[in-house]
Amino acid sequence: MKKQIYSLFSAVPVLLLVAYLLTAALNGPETALVMRIPDAENCLPVLLSLQIEADYEPEAVKAQAIIARSNLYRQIEEKGLFTVLGETGRKVSSSFVPFYFSISMKDWECYEEAVTETENMVLSYENELRLVPYHEMSSGTTRDGAEVLHSEEYSYLKSVDSSVDKSAPDYLSTSYVAARQMPKRLVIKSRDSAGYVTRLTADGASLEGEAFRQGMNLASSNFKVQIIGTRYRFLCKGKGHGLGFSQYGGNAMAESGADCEEILKTYFPVMELVDVHNMI
Repeated sequence: MKKQIYSLFSAVPVLLLVAYLLTAALNGPETALVMRIPDAENCLPVLLSLQIEADYEPEAVKAQAIIARSNLYRQIEEKGLFTVLGETGRKVSSSFVPFYFSISMKDWECYEEAVTETENMVLSYENELRLVPYHEMSSGTTRDGAEVLHSEEYSYLKSVDSSVDKSAPDYLSTSYVAARQMPKRLVIKSRDSAGYVTRLTADGASLEGEAFRQGMNLASSNFKVQIIGTRYRFLCKGKGHGLGFSQYGGNAMAESGADCEEILKTYFPVMELVDVHNMI
């Protein structure tokens, strides 16, 4: 792994960073080279602000910062700097710009401190940067990576207990859909070991559970479905895909005194926390 990837250029103020990323998104990263390109670390507070609430415990935000850094550097390795800058710019243009002008200085400092206090730290497996997923809260147990993604390549993502998620005020959520908008016959065919729907059929057509969840805008694919009168009722457990880091669970650990390393070790038990500069 080449060190120049991780220490590209000098730091810039956040508004210049946003301007740079927008230029990269709209006109291409090559055009943006006329500006000073930010160090990868300076991109992270922006990304972090889009991933986790600032009112979470500092150690939970630091855990998310390490996850964000791990994924950012993995993407740079896999896709190249220019592609990642363009993609990041599009995320910023669609989500961050309006958010930035409403964020408080205290909240922004929370994100900057989380990045600074975890500088260069990433999660790795077998000395490689891998996908490090996260979600808002699990159904009580996170999901097995090999099972969900249908490949042993993701076996490092272990299913772990996160039963504290069940205490979240919005752990259970209900969605109603008019029967006329649904297929005539909806059948759940299989679930994974954590209870998430992996396959279902809609009038005989096979669908992936997570794709169905996203298409129907459900809180999670760990759901039960009932027909009540003229509506379908979906009762969901948890929020998000359920794979990897549960932000709610990590925050509960932080409230109990766990630091970011303990939190990450709980949710990624076979991954290692390392300095990215020490990776081969």
